[in-house]
Parts: sequence; structure tokens; C-alpha cells
Amino acid sequence: MDNIVKLNELDSIREKFSLKGKKAIVTGAGGGIGRSTAAALAEMGADVALADVRIERAREYADYIAGKFGVRTIAVECDVTEEEQVEKLIEKTDAALGTIDIVHSNAGAIGAGYDDGDIDFASWRRLMAINLDGMFLVNQKVCQYLRDRGKGGAIVNTASISGHVINRTEGRHSVCYPTAKAGVLHLTKGMAADFCRYGIRVNSVSPGNMVSGIHHEIPGEAMDAMAEDCVMKRLGSMNEIGGAVAFLLSDAASYITGADLLVDGGYCIW
Repeated sequence: MDNIVKLNELDSIREKFSLKGKKAIVTGAGGGIGRSTAAALAEMGADVALADVRIERAREYADYIAGKFGVRTIAVECDVTEEEQVEKLIEKTDAALGTIDIVHSNAGAIGAGYDDGDIDFASWRRLMAINLDGMFLVNQKVCQYLRDRGKGGAIVNTASISGHVINRTEGRHSVCYPTAKAGVLHLTKGMAADFCRYGIRVNSVSPGNMVSGIHHEIPGEAMDAMAEDCVMKRLGSMNEIGGAVAFLLSDAASYITGADLLVDGGYCIW
């Protein structure tokens, strides 16, 4: 084939991994995964908008990241279940950073109690609103923004091993959270297929049982059991998620869309 790239014509991989000059949004940036990926994107050169309902926490992390990595950051209060607030997030980021190129749609929540088949309907609706409706709103509004400006971009959604398997909780089984995260996997594929024509890539990451803060109400013995179920026999660390997200948002992943990257220590091998 005449279009085979010769060895001396290969692009620089180092440059492809760089996010220098990119403008990013991270939702749920007040949590462990969000703040970790915001820091990762900043370290790779991106200016970052940290969005969360916990605005004071987002401001604290934004100030720290800006000081450490010498990038521009802003903190934006945003409830991803509210369409108007998602639109305002995009407007504020565009105004402050000049544009938007990449987004980690990460905001999510687990129930205060065990999410089994007896979950009350109000709790079901709240969890679905945050974990799936909010994910859709961020994806839709960002894709529309990128399309309307005639530019490509990339989105990474936070799914979960719960989208692949059903979580066990002391003899019961989670219902709502896995349903929502399975929806995120298919939302990712649908948006990837629909907006690919505009140069927009949409992928997801599925973290396993990681010490991120979202599990703070789960008893220690339950977390130990989760670790035992994993092939690596340990929980994941916040040092082990940012790189996966940064990769999928970078040009090093330019031929990847509609994919899910498991970051689970082998949990889903079983």
C-alpha cells in the first residue's frame, strides 16, 4: 500500500501524549477521581475547569493545581442533573479559558445505604439522575458545542466495573448503580457513533474498587472483601486512574472511540 507510514515519518508519541494548549472540563472534580484526573490533565499541559456541586472544595483543588502545574484553572459550581447549569458550565469555561477541547464527564454518586432490590423509588430516581441523566447532559451539551464550532474534541465518561458486573453487598446485590453505569457504557457508544462525523471521540473508563472517597461510608471489612475479589488482591489508588483518562483524551488515542478501558486490577477477569 502506498500510504504506509515509513519509520522516519512516524509522529512523535511524546507529543501525542501532551495536552499542552488544550482546554479541559472535569465534572465531579471535588471527589477523589475528579481531582486526580484534573491534576493529571494539568500536568500534561491543559488548562482545566473543575466543576462540582461542592464549590469550595473545587476552588481549593483548582488553586492547588494551578499553583503546582502553572496552568489556568477555574472552579464552577454545577449540578449535572440540571440542564441550565450544564449549559452555564460550558459558557463559563469558554469565556474563561477561550474554548473547550476535552472533557472528563465524571460526576457520579452511590447510595447512602445498600443499593439492593428493595431500594426506594426516590433513591432510584436520584441515583439515575446523577449517574446517567447527568452524564447524558454533559455529553450532549459538549458535543453540540464542539460541533457548532466546527472543531473536534474528546470526551471520557466515568463508567464502572458495575456496568460490567453486579456488585455484591453482604448477601444482597446492587441494582440501581450497575444499571446506571451499564447505561453509561451504551451512552458512550451511542454518542461516539453519532458525533464521530464531527471529529469528536467519546470513550469511557471503568474504575474498579478504588480508594477514591466515594466509598467512605462502606465498612472496612466490606472494602477488604472487595480487594480479595480482585485478581491483584488489592484496591486501586488515585495514582492509577489519571493516566488512563489523560491517554484517552490525548491524540495518542486518536483512533479510539466508543471504547471502554477497564482500570480494575483484573476484577472483571473472573
